[in-house]
Amino acid sequence: MQGIILVVVFGVLGYLFYQSDSFLGACSGIAIFLYGVLCLKNGFNTFSTFIEKVLKKWTNSISKSLIFGAISTMIMQSSGLVSVLAISFLAAGFITLAQGIGIIFGANLGTTIVAWVIAGAGVKFDISSFTMPLIVFGVILLLQNSKNAKAFGSILCGIGFFFLGIHFVKIGFNELKDTIDIAQYGRIDGLAGVLLFVFIGMVLTVVMQSSNASLLVAITILAAGQMSYENALGFAIGSNIGSTVMAIISSLSVNIMGKRLAAAHLLFNSVTALVAIVFLHQFMGAVNLFCDLVGIAPDDYILQLSAFHTLFNIVGIVLMLPLIGKMVYILEKFIVDKKAKEYEPIYLNYSIIEYPDTAIEALKNEMFHLYDNCFSILAYSLGFSREDIRSKMPFREIIAQKKLYQKDVDIEELYKQSVKHLFDSIFDFATLAQTYIRDKEQMNEMYHIQTATRRAVESIHQLKMLYRNLKDSVNSPNESLVEFYHEIRINLAELLRSIENLKTSSDKNVHLILANITNASTLLDEADDNAINKVESLMSDKKISTLSASSLLNDIDTTNKISKDLLAMTRHIYSPEEEL
Repeated sequence: MQGIILVVVFGVLGYLFYQSDSFLGACSGIAIFLYGVLCLKNGFNTFSTFIEKVLKKWTNSISKSLIFGAISTMIMQSSGLVSVLAISFLAAGFITLAQGIGIIFGANLGTTIVAWVIAGAGVKFDISSFTMPLIVFGVILLLQNSKNAKAFGSILCGIGFFFLGIHFVKIGFNELKDTIDIAQYGRIDGLAGVLLFVFIGMVLTVVMQSSNASLLVAITILAAGQMSYENALGFAIGSNIGSTVMAIISSLSVNIMGKRLAAAHLLFNSVTALVAIVFLHQFMGAVNLFCDLVGIAPDDYILQLSAFHTLFNIVGIVLMLPLIGKMVYILEKFIVDKKAKEYEPIYLNYSIIEYPDTAIEALKNEMFHLYDNCFSILAYSLGFSREDIRSKMPFREIIAQKKLYQKDVDIEELYKQSVKHLFDSIFDFATLAQTYIRDKEQMNEMYHIQTATRRAVESIHQLKMLYRNLKDSVNSPNESLVEFYHEIRINLAELLRSIENLKTSSDKNVHLILANITNASTLLDEADDNAINKVESLMSDKKISTLSASSLLNDIDTTNKISKDLLAMTRHIYSPEEEL
């Protein structure tokens, strides 16, 4: 179906190009402009590590997130690209939803700055002659072997093609008005005309996947006198709504957090557009006052359009910024993933694979997700619930107050469902992510995450051999045997509780817990010897049979291995600098 549509579009455009050289010139300018935006995107992608570092530093508050969104959109010339990046970073757990919303707000503000550049430097002045050297220098750099040189070359070419495209679009529409009166097809006054051009601006932005490109069309048509000023305002409003489509499409392949941010983008742009339409004449009056203050001529509708575009976006930010907390609450309450499954990856998103820090953060979060699933299996296998482990009640009291193993647990089935697929996904993602990593420290961090993941899964493999004896011991008439397995159960549960406490502890407490865990690691072998001596003593006192003693000795060894796997996992995540 897509191929058929493409053939039809090519056919229609080919016919129109044959009929009008001016139309061909205008469309060529749009294509060159979009290619310039693409070159800029490709150039900045090379500096992904730098972008990540800036993002990490400049998104720790909503105000900084807004500034980052505005500046990055102004530099990269694409609010859609910035929105897609924000969704990807949010899905990876790199930023919070509130910070992501701040970036979206800033991206909308950044788009208005681009509109000023198009209107001021591109349409009102002929700077095409200055773009040619940029393209020449850019191509020379693209021919170099250095990756950074190629990136700077792509950026220079992007800037050159950006303004060259504006030049050709302006010429094309100026010539087109001599052969075709575009205005006669859209002379609708009042609210109906505004709404029509809101729709046209929205559709054109979706088709070209660039609000900047659609604004370029609006500004050049307005400059050619083929559109009324009021309808051009509607066109600008529509381009704002259309810019959300890229974010919505991007959110389809990410987790629920990404979908919430895309919804926030749509909500913000829609509310802003609605306010602009309802109070259109008030906005026009405010624009006139602003233009009088800064010396813009009353009949300079091109710069007035840019001023309007900036004004209604600023008003939208002012209105919505205090409501970010409520937006987050509403989005989290009403946009939920009812089909979410514990064994599906949450944070792994291949659109961020080229961003090493973000990919590592996603892997780390996914590793914790996998551990949570392992934790559930471990807890139930010991006869406890997750709440029992996370509580502060002594395990002796829990054992005395509850009946262990109220539900049967199929360890093998749980492993296949909630662990194996996640484990495979983590290592597949990590293998591909490593191809983009050049930094030794990042590679080392990746190693620790993979090792921690493997040790967590190995603890489940060991548990399979222990679970049946733990469960059978509950109903054993031999009190000595029951007590011994209670000790095994309590020791493992205490270790799980310590690991859980790490997640919610302050830095100081984390250090203390890690110290205790490290000490526990050195005491494991000693505890192992003591347990073996106890088994021998029980067997000598005829309290357990030789068969039971043999089974106990195997289970002691298995318990030791499980403990060491969990300890190693914890230290790889929380204290990777220590020797393991």
